[in-house]
Amino acid sequence: MKSIGLISNNENIRAIDIAKDIFDYLASKNVKVLLLENDELPKKHNLPMVNIEEFRSGIEALISVGGDGTFLRAARHTYKNGIPIMGVNVGNLGFLAEINIVDMYDSLDKIINNNFEIEKRMLISGMLFRDKKPADKQNCPYTALNDFVITKSLLEKIIDIKIIINGVPLLSYGADGIIISTPTGSTAYSLSAGGPVVEPKNESIVITPICAHTLFSRSLVLSPYNQIEIQINSAETQVNLNIDGKKSDFNVLNGDIFKVGKSQYNLNLITFNKNIFFKIFKEKLIGRDL
Repeated sequence: MKSIGLISNNENIRAIDIAKDIFDYLASKNVKVLLLENDELPKKHNLPMVNIEEFRSGIEALISVGGDGTFLRAARHTYKNGIPIMGVNVGNLGFLAEINIVDMYDSLDKIINNNFEIEKRMLISGMLFRDKKPADKQNCPYTALNDFVITKSLLEKIIDIKIIINGVPLLSYGADGIIISTPTGSTAYSLSAGGPVVEPKNESIVITPICAHTLFSRSLVLSPYNQIEIQINSAETQVNLNIDGKKSDFNVLNGDIFKVGKSQYNLNLITFNKNIFFKIFKEKLIGRDL
C-alpha cells in the first residue's frame, strides 16, 4: 500500500487524536496519507488535505476512526471504486469498526503489506418514484450499507404503508415508519425495532415496521432479486427518508413509491478474522445481556 485515506469522527477529540497517531505511523512507513478538506483532523493538526475527487481517486484503502456512524460516512467514498475499508473502533458497539485500539498498529502493518482478507458486503439501492417518474433525479439511485428508513416526524400522525412484492400487494399497515435493511444493517436500527439478526455475508433484504398498529408486525426477509416497492400514503404527515442514518433533503410525499433492490456495488470490508461478526455479536450484544 502506497496511499491510504484517513477519516475520523469530527466530534470526538479522542478519535481525532488517535487518527493523528495513525497518520504519523503510516507516514513513518513511507505511506502517503490523504485527508479530506473540511474534516477536523487536518484542521486541528494543520495537515495537508485534498478535495473529494482527489481523495477518492488517490487512495488504495481507507481507514475510519470512530464508531459505526463514522464508518458509514467514510464508506460512501469507497463504493464506486471498490476501495477496501477498515474501521478502528473508538465507539461502543462497533459492528463495522471492528479493529480495537490495542490491535491498531498490528492491523496497520498488515494493511501496508497487503496481508488481509476482503469480506464483500451487499449494498442496497433505492429509487423514489412520484407519479411513476423518478422524483429525485439528481441523487438517485440512493445507496445504503445499513438501511433506508422511511419515518414520520416526531409528533405527526402515523403513516399508511403498503408493501408490494413482484407486483403483489402483500402487506398494509399504519406505522411510525419502516426500515429496509441489508444483512449488515440487521444489527442496527432494524434489530432495535424487533428485526432478526442476519449474518452479514448473506444476500437478503430485511423489511421491519416501526411501531406498527397491527397484530401482524413481523419482519420480512426477502431475496434481493425481488421487485420490492414501498408505497407511502401520508396526506397529513411529513415523511422523511434517511439513508444510513443521514436525512435526505428530499421529503417523501403522499402516494410516493420507494423501490428497493440489490445495488450493483459492494462494500469491500478489510478483515483479519473470518469469524469476527460472531465474536462481536457474542461479546457486545449477548454478553451485555448476561
